[in-house]
Amino acid sequence: MDLLLRNARLLDGRLTDIGIQDGVVTGLKPGLTRTATSERDLDGKLTLPAFVNGQLHACKVFWRRKLDEPVLADSAERFALAKAVKESYTPKDVFIRVSEVVKLAVLNGTCAIRLFADVDEASGLNALEGLLEVKRVFSKYLTIQVVAFPQDGVFGGNARELMEQALSSGADVVGGIPWVEVDEAARRAHTDMCFDLAARFDKDLHLVCDDTVDPTSRTLEYVAQKTVATGYQGRVAATQCAALAFYDDEYAARVIQLVKAAGITIFANSQVSLVTTELGQEPYARGITRVQALLEAGVPVACAQDDIDNWYYPFGRNDMLEVAQFMVHVGGFGWEPQRVLRMVGEVPAQVLGLPSYGLKVGLAANLVVLDAADWHEALQFQALKTLVVLKGQVVAESKLEQTLRL
Repeated sequence: MDLLLRNARLLDGRLTDIGIQDGVVTGLKPGLTRTATSERDLDGKLTLPAFVNGQLHACKVFWRRKLDEPVLADSAERFALAKAVKESYTPKDVFIRVSEVVKLAVLNGTCAIRLFADVDEASGLNALEGLLEVKRVFSKYLTIQVVAFPQDGVFGGNARELMEQALSSGADVVGGIPWVEVDEAARRAHTDMCFDLAARFDKDLHLVCDDTVDPTSRTLEYVAQKTVATGYQGRVAATQCAALAFYDDEYAARVIQLVKAAGITIFANSQVSLVTTELGQEPYARGITRVQALLEAGVPVACAQDDIDNWYYPFGRNDMLEVAQFMVHVGGFGWEPQRVLRMVGEVPAQVLGLPSYGLKVGLAANLVVLDAADWHEALQFQALKTLVVLKGQVVAESKLEQTLRL
């Protein structure tokens, strides 16, 4: 046996030993008598399947490092700066910045991540090339998917051609953002293009829909209809969908049923939604979609880091435990936080098509050990990830030293 973890605490509170051989869990019961090349005593710490981050706009991370002036609060000025930043991209620059956030993902117990590359006139294919190199270097440790994403829409430039080139070059997923187009016809054409590319290249889709508090933004409905019409059920994810919270209840319920029929997974990235919502005048509108209604209807919901230090969101540590804590607060799960665990694990794992996710004998040994007795305590204290095992290997260890002198 390669690795033996003793006294691991499972989610249900039981203590067990975990045996690992050739990257797979081969033993899961108390008192394993086998010997191992390496043995660790986890001392009753909570041990979970490693987290999954199903969406990160990776090429934009740490944008402040590329600025010669302070970040401005005014969104129009931020987006003007963003164009200049993207024009300065090189594959090497993207690789360096994204490598840093992938290392953070590993330190924070993430075993799979979906990285979005802007594909547009400003950045060309530089972001994509940088992310494909990140995938090449780091895929020995964790699963990485690269999404070709037309951030600025597909009309008025060469985004369509760039998307085709990106998919031909190795992008794993077709991205889209139909709600940013100028009118309903253009939004539908954007969606149609994404589905056409997905069918041609046999790729899944991940679309950002209705990231606004404007109830007239209704791309999610068409995406769901298109998913069913093309037989793409189960292969589509939709992100943000904030406008769903501002539709009248009857229309919202109808859209949710369409989403369910389409087998679409919704990513509700709560921490980012709270910052990017058009704030306007107080009291501020709530920028997260109808998470509870979606779950009650049987629609799978996930949450992801989404952004790290860019013109949409100024913070982020690529830490899914932090993301989960935001969802507990904003999504209304304060008294049942266990429901959020699936949103940073099992649900995004299904979206990414991970074939062997979980903590059972025969499954891949991708684990995170938290310095906590249970999930509630892990969220409350944002527990240290003391040990991270990916593909059966210990890839990260963390220790915290504190001294209190009263």
